[in-house]
Amino acid sequence: MAWGLAAYTIRVLKLCCLVTIAALMAAPVWAADKQTIPALTWAENAANCTFRDGGNGRTYYGLSSGDFEVTLAVDNQELAKIPHRARPMLGVFLSFHYKGKDKFDVQQNRFTLEYTKHFQVVKSSLDPDDTIRHLQANVDDLTDEVERHDIKKHPELKDKKESELQQQLNVYTEMMDFISTRALKPVTLDASNSSASGWVFFSVKDRWIGPLKKSEAFVLRLPVEDSLVEFPFSLPPKGAKVELRKRGN
Repeated sequence: MAWGLAAYTIRVLKLCCLVTIAALMAAPVWAADKQTIPALTWAENAANCTFRDGGNGRTYYGLSSGDFEVTLAVDNQELAKIPHRARPMLGVFLSFHYKGKDKFDVQQNRFTLEYTKHFQVVKSSLDPDDTIRHLQANVDDLTDEVERHDIKKHPELKDKKESELQQQLNVYTEMMDFISTRALKPVTLDASNSSASGWVFFSVKDRWIGPLKKSEAFVLRLPVEDSLVEFPFSLPPKGAKVELRKRGN
């Protein structure tokens, strides 16, 4: 009986050792796979990297490698504009140009933005269609609140409430129109359709982000072919001219 128990114990120990060895052998392979994705990081004055003040209130960061070019444009007044939007969010403008003969996937749904000064919180890009649906739900709720509750409770304020509602609805409508027509969506580029551009938005709401400062630092990351392109940038951009621009530009 004792011998049988000892033999069983030995078999269990051997099995545990094999499992442990297998796990240890697998871990480096997984880590190596994670490290095989090369990062192409924008840097000032580096080869294949450009930086310019567009003179239109935006600053442009360019990076090229192989058969593709990516340009990031940021509004110098972006931080000041965020609180005035129907839904507070941060926007950047991206342009892609493909020079190859195969196919190039612009994977907008896989872009991320790191809020460097806020515990390095990372936010994924917002889906344009989901964002529009969310805004429309806000419009419906706001309209219902004013028409079914506020006006019925205070009929003497009907004109004032309706005027305020219309102003708010205009803000929502303007933003939904902007997103539906100018937001970047996933697309495949090739020799016959070699360029794509549009706005990409990120949420600014997070328990770890908190109020945005007058000066912020970010890292935009986007998968491009077999690489991870990184754009470190600040708002307002260093050395950029902050000037007023006409609405809608």
